[in-house]
Amino acid sequence: MKGQGVWWRLWYVWLIPGLLVALNVVWLAGVRGAVLGRGSLLTRQVETAEGEVARLASHQAHLQRTEEQLAGLKGDLAVLREEQLGKMSARLVPFLTDVVQRAEQSGLRPERIGYTVQRDEKTGLVGFSASYNVTGGYEQIRECVSQLESSPQFIIVERLGLRGQDDASSLTVDVQLTVQTFFSDTDEKLLKELGVEVVRGE
Repeated sequence: MKGQGVWWRLWYVWLIPGLLVALNVVWLAGVRGAVLGRGSLLTRQVETAEGEVARLASHQAHLQRTEEQLAGLKGDLAVLREEQLGKMSARLVPFLTDVVQRAEQSGLRPERIGYTVQRDEKTGLVGFSASYNVTGGYEQIRECVSQLESSPQFIIVERLGLRGQDDASSLTVDVQLTVQTFFSDTDEKLLKELGVEVVRGE
């Protein structure tokens, strides 16, 4: 009891240091919690930022590949326009000659050839179609179409209209073939010689 009395009498000696110690303990505990919480938050933010950077890097790589593919397509289109879809003055006669020759190689004789020309205002290309009738057997027709599709000329078999003979015993058929190609320009003089009028596209 004497010891306790001494402590109580000297309360002004130990009270202030004791309060300081208690406050320090509370403060340190609070700071530690805040630091740990802040550290966890920063860690999550760093992980989120790293994930976003990885996602953006992936998108950038995809965009770069897309740009390379687009450049390749533009190059292919330029080559196509220059080599396959060249000027009408240079390609029209070889195109028509090739179409007729491939039909004749299949044993068919093109008759009543008609022409139509249509300009596409959006692309600037000129579509040229040649329609003609042939009469022959099924194998000859198949061979003719195969020959056209394998031509070095840019040829599209646009339409193939079959009509059987009135005589059911006949193995021959009448066929109207329409083949098409495209040019990068129009040769008005050449078309006038063929009696063809250019139809404007939309």
